[in-house]
Amino acid sequence: MFYLLSFFCFLFRSAFANEIEFGYSPDLDVGEKPNLILTPDADVRVARVRIEAGGKTYSFEKKGRAGDNIIFEWDRDTSVTEAIAYVDIVFADGYTSQAQVPISYSYGSSIEVDLSKAKADLDKKTLSVGVNAPVEDVEMLVYGAKKKLLDQKSFALNEGPGMVTIAWDSALEDVVLLDVTFQSGSSYAGFTFSPWFLDIPHQDILFATNSATIEEAEEWKLESTLEQLKEVLDKYGSVIPVKLYIGGCTDTVGDKQSNQALSKARARSISKWLSTHGYDQPIFYHGFGEDWLAVPTKDGVNEAANRRVVYIVAATPPPSGSGVPQVRWKALK
Repeated sequence: MFYLLSFFCFLFRSAFANEIEFGYSPDLDVGEKPNLILTPDADVRVARVRIEAGGKTYSFEKKGRAGDNIIFEWDRDTSVTEAIAYVDIVFADGYTSQAQVPISYSYGSSIEVDLSKAKADLDKKTLSVGVNAPVEDVEMLVYGAKKKLLDQKSFALNEGPGMVTIAWDSALEDVVLLDVTFQSGSSYAGFTFSPWFLDIPHQDILFATNSATIEEAEEWKLESTLEQLKEVLDKYGSVIPVKLYIGGCTDTVGDKQSNQALSKARARSISKWLSTHGYDQPIFYHGFGEDWLAVPTKDGVNEAANRRVVYIVAATPPPSGSGVPQVRWKALK
């Protein structure tokens, strides 16, 4: 969008004047350069323009026809948002005019990042987030365990507004945290996101039929899991807020609703035990019932591999590409 400023050209040989409009873009889009737009109502033999911006001088000479836009552009520098244009115009009929035009502009509105719909694809090593303005450039820091810097890079993006996608190096292993800064003109927005998750190997608790009570003879298995969780916290706790996600699963014997309720009760029972025995980080649980089968079977099949509980540690709910169904996890209180 242009701002139009009307000036009248003073004539040397007539009581009348040729009119010319001076315009510019006050809010520059991605890649758009600062500019001055002249729109004369008569043919212009030559328009000499000198721009003073950020300590630099830009000089131009152009001609134009009546009603056409004559555009003058200079270097895009997000640290410079003001300029002065010195204009000397000679019309085709010989009349002349001079003007001094102050120009103020910005590089887009303040950028904001929406992580509510953030989606990480672990197979493609990409992250998609929402933004309210075009993103020109990106700076990304990639951290591993114990906050070791694995990679640092800057690159042009030129996407947005809406969902934008960035990628990290697929050769990097054990990526724990992405520290990202978006630039939109003179506006910056930073955020962190963790694509990391870890499946804790363990021995499954044996529950009595239709019961969620943890028998004393089974507690040694949870004690072993607790030690593994402490090791995870020591390795990753300084980088991200580690959360524990516990999911209960069943086979397809019995009705689906009962299986879901039982798996939820067992997941909560394990969560409660860990919480009361020294694990002091946030715990979330969910009952998948027969909706997340380790071994696909038909209904009514007694399959031991499907009667299990999974333990996953991550900074956020396990993302797509993790193999974990996307569900609403319940926080243990």
